[in-house]
Amino acid sequence: MASRSRSAPPIPASEAPEPADRRQDILNAALACAADGGVDAVTIDGVRARCGASVGSIYHHFGNRDGIVAALFFDIFHDQSRSVQAQLDAARGVEAGVRALVTGYLDWVVAQPEQARFLFQARGAVAAGPRTPDLAEAARRRNQALVAWFEPHRQSGAVRNLPCELMPSLVMGPVQSYCRAWLSGLEGPSALPSPTTYREELADAAWRAVKA
Repeated sequence: MASRSRSAPPIPASEAPEPADRRQDILNAALACAADGGVDAVTIDGVRARCGASVGSIYHHFGNRDGIVAALFFDIFHDQSRSVQAQLDAARGVEAGVRALVTGYLDWVVAQPEQARFLFQARGAVAAGPRTPDLAEAARRRNQALVAWFEPHRQSGAVRNLPCELMPSLVMGPVQSYCRAWLSGLEGPSALPSPTTYREELADAAWRAVKA
């Protein structure tokens, strides 16, 4: 008589191993919730409904709803920082570097408007939550990297002899302000033109603000 199969019985769905990218699935679902209804729309039930993750899995990865918002914020923040830094590293010369800071940021925002909008929307929530020190440290490191880039150019006389901590605000302030207004604006005839419309003008303004 043929032997009975010794293969393992099917694993119940509740015990099945999770996909390796479950964390990213949850974050993608959270971003989709925010895109539809803002940061307040990011809820455990909303995320679970979009990605199929169990409540236990969500709590395992992120602790709670605020943990999801903070994790998504920092993932996007660091992605943006790496993208802009890559453009700065590829630039040759101080003027090209200043322009790369502006256009690198602008191009990232236009390419990923949902992520950019989430950064603006969620910053206050993250700043008011338990990861406030992480936010302060991330901002400090980004600003420190820019200050370190500007300092030798200030010493050489290529840019104005201003405190280097002021340089990022002079360079990035206008493009960040316009991008934020564009992201928060209404669609249709009242919408602001895409930041790409003023890409060169914003880069020119940044260089004029700091050049010697």
